[in-house]
Amino acid sequence: DNRNEEKETLRMITMNQETTARQIMNDAFERSKNVMEQTKGSRELFLETLSKIGCQYELGEGEDDSDKIYFAYQGENFVASASNEGWYVHLWDTYWDHVELYDIDEFARLKKAINMSNLNCATMTVYTIDEAGNNVDVHCKSVIPFIPQIPELENYLRGELNDFFRAHQLVGNEM
Repeated sequence: DNRNEEKETLRMITMNQETTARQIMNDAFERSKNVMEQTKGSRELFLETLSKIGCQYELGEGEDDSDKIYFAYQGENFVASASNEGWYVHLWDTYWDHVELYDIDEFARLKKAINMSNLNCATMTVYTIDEAGNNVDVHCKSVIPFIPQIPELENYLRGELNDFFRAHQLVGNEM
């Protein structure tokens, strides 16, 4: 009988622990859901921050372009992609440099310069080949978290955008 009582006691303790754990998880989920509903989404926050740092922007139109945000920063044209359902912003600076496709020495130097930039810069630099135009085009991309909890969002965004110019400089120095 003692064993049966111990088993029953253990079963009751386990059930109470599971119930308590389930309640704690449900409460935490509800709190995080409420916080998400009360805060701005990344897209809304990004647009607000662009305005605060003096960037005018245009919103993309059409099915394939609806999440795009076009803006200029320090004379350079950028494209961002952000939604209010996510926590990240994708930034692109496209076609900011190029070399001739069949200039083997320049193309080799460009590949070395891009590798150097990618080793020393948070912004990713890539190239694409435009065979019709006989060009190798250079682009940069960055994916950054963009949430209200980041302190000094304006300075954070400026820093991230300035990193694109650092990539330009690193590539330019190697070329």
